[in-house]
Amino acid sequence: MTHLNNAPVARAGLRTWYADHARNLPWRLTPSLYGTWLSEILLQQTRVETGLPKWHLFLELFPTVEHLARASESEVLKAWEGLGYYRRATLLHKASRIIEAEGGFPMSYAAWLKLPGVGPYTAAAIASIGLGEAVAAVDGNVQRVVARWAGITDPVDGKTGTQAVQTVADAWLDHEAPGNHNQAVMELGALVCTPRNPFCNLCPISTHCASENNPDMWGILPAKKLKKKVQRWELTWNIARFENYIVAIQRPESGVWAKLWAFPETPPAADFHPLGALIDPVTHLLTHRRIEAIFQGWKATNKVEMEAYATEVGGEVMTWEELEKLAMPRLVTKVFDELHGE
Repeated sequence: MTHLNNAPVARAGLRTWYADHARNLPWRLTPSLYGTWLSEILLQQTRVETGLPKWHLFLELFPTVEHLARASESEVLKAWEGLGYYRRATLLHKASRIIEAEGGFPMSYAAWLKLPGVGPYTAAAIASIGLGEAVAAVDGNVQRVVARWAGITDPVDGKTGTQAVQTVADAWLDHEAPGNHNQAVMELGALVCTPRNPFCNLCPISTHCASENNPDMWGILPAKKLKKKVQRWELTWNIARFENYIVAIQRPESGVWAKLWAFPETPPAADFHPLGALIDPVTHLLTHRRIEAIFQGWKATNKVEMEAYATEVGGEVMTWEELEKLAMPRLVTKVFDELHGE
């Protein structure tokens, strides 16, 4: 790969650029292993603008890893509410309990890799940023920057493309400041080498870039395997109510919205009075799924009927206020006030 000969020049350019353009993110201003770990987990598949307030919320609710470990899973899920991919929150919580039990944070890339929810990228990011270990971290931004710079046309989510990107990332790595270097490449992907219309005129490594000012290359790199077809999911949630009481269920431990609280899909018996759709159908997008949700209303004549229905569907009778304190899918929270107001 001829571009590897230019790795030292790219490394120097990245170091200078990052020193001048790094965003003042809070986990950088007051660095700690806990803060870095939280930021890396929170920002997986989440934009910085969305993850930033959650990072502050987590530090407010769980100021140390011990606080996080001693919190209940439901408290952690509630704090996570709105970020999606809730399995990240569950694994974060499990990892915090392991860290507390072992008396401190892992102190190497290999040790971080053993924790739940920590893959090669996250372990490399934490180890390089928090511990100064010389390991190259490769996330989506890094894949894009490296693939365009080195002209890697193999899919970056396939074995050959992954290895090619890692080879370049390893060659670039600044062993004197690996944490800043990894953040520099990620920052370049976030601010300059953007998915569409990158700012080549602002790029510190454009001189030797295979894709410089080449829209044809921007459009295909980084190459990825064909995406799965989006599935349509017609979902009906039944909202049974009596006065201020409703029936809610906690979803299974695996699958979509694992362990979050929502409404039964099974309608109640005939002794409930149908109210029709409480609000207009709601379209909600998940990875590979397009959900068309209907919220069907039902009115009970007494609380006993509600309790019988809750038993039938494996749910619980609770007030709207009690449900609001539990972690719910974004599909519910974004229409919660409308449903409650009906």
